[in-house]
Amino acid sequence: MSKTRVRFAPSPTGFLHLGVARTALYNWLHARAHGGAFILRIEDTDRARSTDEFYRAILTDLRWLGMQWDEGPEVEGPHGPYLQSQRGGKYAPYLERLMASGAAYRCFCTPEELEERRSGRSSTEAEAWKYDRRCASLSDEETAAMTAAGRPSVLRFRVPDGVTVFDDAVQGHVEFDNSEFDDLVIARADGTPTYNMAVVIDDMDMQITHIIRGSDHLTNTPRQIMLWRALGQEPPVFAHMPLLFAQDGQVLSKRRGAMPVGEYRRQGYLPEAIVNYIALLGWASQTGREILTPEEITNEFDISRLNRKSSTFDPDKLAWTNAQWIKKLGVPERTDRVLPLLREAGLVESDPTGAERAWIESVVGVIDDRLKTLRDILEFDWFFLASDVGYDSMAVSKVLSKPGAGDILAGLQRELSQTTDWSPTSLEDTIRSFAEAVGLSAGKVIQPLRVAVTGSTASPGMFETLSLLGRDRVLRRIEKARELAS
Repeated sequence: MSKTRVRFAPSPTGFLHLGVARTALYNWLHARAHGGAFILRIEDTDRARSTDEFYRAILTDLRWLGMQWDEGPEVEGPHGPYLQSQRGGKYAPYLERLMASGAAYRCFCTPEELEERRSGRSSTEAEAWKYDRRCASLSDEETAAMTAAGRPSVLRFRVPDGVTVFDDAVQGHVEFDNSEFDDLVIARADGTPTYNMAVVIDDMDMQITHIIRGSDHLTNTPRQIMLWRALGQEPPVFAHMPLLFAQDGQVLSKRRGAMPVGEYRRQGYLPEAIVNYIALLGWASQTGREILTPEEITNEFDISRLNRKSSTFDPDKLAWTNAQWIKKLGVPERTDRVLPLLREAGLVESDPTGAERAWIESVVGVIDDRLKTLRDILEFDWFFLASDVGYDSMAVSKVLSKPGAGDILAGLQRELSQTTDWSPTSLEDTIRSFAEAVGLSAGKVIQPLRVAVTGSTASPGMFETLSLLGRDRVLRRIEKARELAS
């Protein structure tokens, strides 16, 4: 049996979004599950819309998601080049074979002539009109004469009679009556192949054994199978998975504003969480579990178990999955993941070591159950790392402006300045004793203290927060808050 070889062939006309990333993932998983090769091919022949920015982003995003390719750009391999725009020399021999066998012929009909023949019919007939094969019966002499006269021509594939049948690994048994298709243009007037022809040649040249893609390509498949067989080879196994929909019921696509994978990275999503979530958008573990490592998914993955029904992308479920993955990380690794964000925000200057690193790990660890994304640390933990604290106007209005808040802070400042044991337990005893002494509930005392040292009404546990902030910083912030308090 030949080695499993799959390909992911994006067009660099936009950023990678989760729907396309899912296609890449299912290909990557199939290759890894069968000890095969995952090939990355960039279909960049749309020069007007393809950009180097999109191309580079695709490579970056795939690597970030852990989907390293075995052959492709920057890796290369025996079947390159892997940029379609560099593969021009690969196509001519295949086109010549089709011409020599009679499976293809030159068509000299101009676009204007085709439109005239189509538009001269009723609206219903015009919509169903297919190329009438006017050039299919030209003799060799007539073809040569038109070519010598400089008349431009395209190359058309002669669709055979009969039915094209294949067993799709997801959709099951599929049949298409060949009479539904007209003679496909497979090469433009300049000799460059059209999409279906180029894809078949590339897949054939790269020895692809399985084509796993969205069901929107299903109608391309019979055309491509005909071309494979006309070139004397049996086509690979096809697996057409249902499309991924947005919550508004529309297909998730880059043209409809689907968020790029790179934006999820910038927002603090973990690649493991994204892979985990999109793997389950069309496939399910037999264990029934929803949090799975890439290794666990690979060990179970089988394209025959992909769902035939479409799935809907749920951003809330992705956020939940991401939160579960953050909790799975140990504090040291979680710290490694958030440090780039802290540096970007100017809260740390370089990679901390020693006591500073240990302190940052403590800060990261104190809020692990509240993080949905890594970037949430900038909301929940910024006051730990900032040299000074800014105050939320609502918190000032609702808490510090209340009568008596200034007296509470003055009393706390006095008590805490005399405290030498700065452990959470000791701080809790001190604050609760103070509240009892002034005849207030602990909550009435803790809330203005919370706003004073964090700038807001929400924070991790108050006593752990005070301990981590340290005596000098806490007293300095209380002093500042007293200026705003009533």
